[in-house]
Amino acid sequence: MVRCLILSFVVLLTACSAPAATSPTATVEPVPTRAPTSTPTTADSTPVAVAYFPDLPRGRTPEGYHYLGRPDAPVTMVVYSDFLCTSCAIHTLDVEPRLIEAFVATGQMRLVYRHLLQLGERSQLLAEASECASDFGYFWELRREIYARYNQLYFNTRETVIDLAAGLGIPRDAFTTCLDSHTYQAQVQADYAAAIEEGVYARPVFRIGPEVIVGSQRFETFVQVIERVGQR
Repeated sequence: MVRCLILSFVVLLTACSAPAATSPTATVEPVPTRAPTSTPTTADSTPVAVAYFPDLPRGRTPEGYHYLGRPDAPVTMVVYSDFLCTSCAIHTLDVEPRLIEAFVATGQMRLVYRHLLQLGERSQLLAEASECASDFGYFWELRREIYARYNQLYFNTRETVIDLAAGLGIPRDAFTTCLDSHTYQAQVQADYAAAIEEGVYARPVFRIGPEVIVGSQRFETFVQVIERVGQR
């Protein structure tokens, strides 16, 4: 009797520890979890990049979204992103500059930025701050500064982003007035609402022509999609 019980226990233990069956056709690409390689370790307000591709055309789409690159570029990449999102920061710091050099600077693609506000009031504040910076021609520069320090901006968000704007040469008083009066609150909220209506619930999301990429991906993944869309 005891021997039977022992054998039963061994069989049960073996069954519990066996690996679960997986589909041989299912592949899941790992999502990067490292911190952006260029994220500073202090809250210093010295600009990481005083200018962000200043020689490229920049402006707003008819809907009011910021773009970088030729307005008539054959391919448009729409980036839906949240300023406090780790994967968004990784893409912006590590992958986006390579895409700009390869496709935007060569006139093949235009980059359009869309606001997501998925991480609460601080996301809202930082989105508004980036729009305030646009009043002085520094939208893309402050955007870069925010992503370079996104992990620091969970704390003292307002004071830190004001310091970052001042570090770029934006007048502190005028920027603070724009931020505290919520000049762009309705605009960024409308942008986020439009993104939700378009079915964007993850972050970051990239629309390249008719194709959609969800999450931070390798440079090579974007190249394949951009070239495929450009050939259509």
